[in-house]
Amino acid sequence: MSADPGRTTWNKDLEQQGTMKHSITRRDFLNGAALTLAAGALSPREILAMEPVALENAAAMPGAVPKEYYPPVLTGMRGSHAGSFEVAHALAWRGEKPTDYTVLDEHYDLVIVGAGLSGLAAAHLYRQQAGSDKKILILDNHDDFGGHAKRNEFHIDGRMLLGVGGSANLEPQNFSDTVHRVLKEIGVEIDRLDAACEPEYFLAGPTASTGFYLNARQYGRSRIVHGRWLDAWFGQDGYQDAVRALGLSAEQQQRLLTLIEGERDLLEELSVFEAKRYMDSTSYYEFLESRAGLAPATIALFEPLVRLYYGLGLECASVTEAVMIGAPGLRSLGLTGKLANKFFAYASDGIRFPLFPDGNASVARLLVRKLIPEVAPGSTMEDIVDAHFDYAELDRPEAAVRLRLNSTVVNVANIEDGVKVGYVAAGKAFTVHAERCILACYNGLIPHLCPELPSAQKENLSYGAKTPFAMVNVLLRSGAAVNAAGAAQYLCPGSFFESVVKSPPVNLGKHRGGSRDAEPMVLWMAHMPAPRNDGSQTGRDLYRLGRHRLYATPFAAYEMEIKKQLGAMFGENGLDPERDIEAITVNRWAHGYSYSYMDLYDPDWGEGQAPHELGRKPIGRISIANSDSEASAYLHSAIDAAARAVGELG
Repeated sequence: MSADPGRTTWNKDLEQQGTMKHSITRRDFLNGAALTLAAGALSPREILAMEPVALENAAAMPGAVPKEYYPPVLTGMRGSHAGSFEVAHALAWRGEKPTDYTVLDEHYDLVIVGAGLSGLAAAHLYRQQAGSDKKILILDNHDDFGGHAKRNEFHIDGRMLLGVGGSANLEPQNFSDTVHRVLKEIGVEIDRLDAACEPEYFLAGPTASTGFYLNARQYGRSRIVHGRWLDAWFGQDGYQDAVRALGLSAEQQQRLLTLIEGERDLLEELSVFEAKRYMDSTSYYEFLESRAGLAPATIALFEPLVRLYYGLGLECASVTEAVMIGAPGLRSLGLTGKLANKFFAYASDGIRFPLFPDGNASVARLLVRKLIPEVAPGSTMEDIVDAHFDYAELDRPEAAVRLRLNSTVVNVANIEDGVKVGYVAAGKAFTVHAERCILACYNGLIPHLCPELPSAQKENLSYGAKTPFAMVNVLLRSGAAVNAAGAAQYLCPGSFFESVVKSPPVNLGKHRGGSRDAEPMVLWMAHMPAPRNDGSQTGRDLYRLGRHRLYATPFAAYEMEIKKQLGAMFGENGLDPERDIEAITVNRWAHGYSYSYMDLYDPDWGEGQAPHELGRKPIGRISIANSDSEASAYLHSAIDAAARAVGELG
């Protein structure tokens, strides 16, 4: 076990940018703290004179952090940052956990393991069910709350710019009544939020104009081709011109048009039932190659879409899964496909994905402020965006709800009069007592936290493997070159980053998102590390390999790939990565989005018999709430899981 497993990256991340031409991380953090300190007690000069405060010095009181602690402004390697995973890895890989614990004189009605969206929603719902006077402790291994709903905050030229660190948008069309109610209670107004985002933004709606960045290695020369590609794949107006603009060979161009137009049923020899079985059991790559006759470079056009959605390549997604997210081919799948194509083309016009400037981090912040009002001023979704959070207020002894960061839970056990919870912080082990406990953490860790679970339940909890990914935010001194390129978002087949997107242009309250002309800009870049399938692996195997790749990739490697790709994409418009990149935040999520079952690798379980359903059963006074328990990597799934778990507590 690490000698100092609970330590945050407070010192390490502040120094990690030595490879950057502009070594601004420590300056940006300290100046950012100066700009956002609510009390304004210290001048920028006084804060700059301070040395970074090591959190272990505050560990005499569990959960205590210095007043200037403000993790959203940290750059460098974030997400699964150093200090957040070592204790859990020692437990899961080697069975190591402390033998001696300091028993804290703390008794809670409920301890929640995990301060992600599910854990925070569980605390909110439990207070409604059991009473606002009930004492709740939320423990999390990271140095910030929100889980994948992470806020990346940058300060430049007196302006605050925000980036999405993982969990991005809302999907109201899939909300249950409970999700609608919870969001309304914390101040989210869906229609107003949707209206706050500028039009033509990819993350807010599926039919926005998008650029294809076609790299020189795969397509002969680097170029950007603009189009409404989802509309084109559905065969909507202008699709022929869009396909011709890609610069494919005449033969490949015609084959792609034939696939889109569906004049020929590519499964004509199959009955309806045989066609359905083929679509569910055949990879999209094989379909495009063997049935549509597309060449690898043409097939690669659809790779970013599938990788961003599933975290895997085209060879891992079934035909059904690919066309259901907008890849072309529905019209070429017989009468059923033609009808489905019309339905999806019609339905896509009304689909919207409202989002905050920092993604679902604002939802996490709204929940925390609802639970612990002293942490930040304000009461609306408009003022949450600019609100400065006082992290020193998260874990006050007198508060009904306490949120304790940098604390990795290693043991949860039913005892005669409740639940005993053991955790490690700053290299020290502690236990607290609770009447009940909700595990709102990663399913795969739960069997190691709760040895008393039946072996069959442990197997079910361990079945899924989370989708690994890296979400990178890059602060540019000037957005002029990117703005000149024309689109707000780019899909990048064959590149290290599958997508490059401007940070959300959301204007909410006093916050003005986006960048105009030569104003500073934040670019959001996505990398899915799972390798190609060699023909013998499952999707879960590939996710695990991708996880190892993430841990093995140093910050310098991301910096190199960022500079190379942005230079190739926007260099001819004047972007100089060495000159223009001011800061980089890499949100590394080795245990990323919840595992969703895939056609090619998972059985079709009967109702109530899927691993996530069998694995989430409560044991004693311990319930399970996370998006893993819903096999669905969405905010609404996390909240629904929280509601179920709270209901199980009785």
